[in-house]
Amino acid sequence: MKVLLFCAHPDDEVIGMGGTIRKFSEQGATVRLVHFSPGAEGYATPADKATICETRHQETMKVCDVLGISSYRNFGLLDWSIEVGNDTYRMVIEEIRSFQPDIVFTHCASDYHDHRNVNQVVSEGWFHASLECAMEEHPVWKDVPLYEFEVIVPQHQPQLIVDVSDTFQYKLKAMECYYSQTGVVGGSAQMLEGRALMRGQQIGARYGEAFSRTLMRPRSIHDVKELLK
Repeated sequence: MKVLLFCAHPDDEVIGMGGTIRKFSEQGATVRLVHFSPGAEGYATPADKATICETRHQETMKVCDVLGISSYRNFGLLDWSIEVGNDTYRMVIEEIRSFQPDIVFTHCASDYHDHRNVNQVVSEGWFHASLECAMEEHPVWKDVPLYEFEVIVPQHQPQLIVDVSDTFQYKLKAMECYYSQTGVVGGSAQMLEGRALMRGQQIGARYGEAFSRTLMRPRSIHDVKELLK
């Protein structure tokens, strides 16, 4: 089982699906995390500007250990400048074809600017990864499910909520690893628990994480719940 995540910035993976990542890893899945940006604008004071990218990289390495993420890559693009276009489409296509995942996750389309652009780029690249185009390096990869998670803006009507009651502690521990963001986004732990409680209540569990399935063309249906059994 191979799981591929595309996120705009370091910490999006924890906020969006940290508990589900840990569930996958506990069941023996190989999880790969890809960030589009190192988060150069995510500093709390001007004194941190020169070191914030390296700081956030080291934080991400700790998060990978906590959640059981097997491999990591950062595309190194600038915050607020993640372009939707040929270059970024091809980055996603090549990442999917080289890693050969069984399932892909990314931001939901309703989120804010960088997250919304990543959703568009990943959706387009995922769609074409199984088609015979952009064939510079790796061969086409099979048609696999694409799911969207929520980070800043909650999904209005998620199609799936995963019970993460048994792994929520790891989500909180992973978020603590991103200590540099404490002064940037305050109250993150409270937000994580509040949303997880709300999603859990919707399925009769303590904590939950919400997802929606992207369906851009007819395909066989594989539910993430089945993959987590």
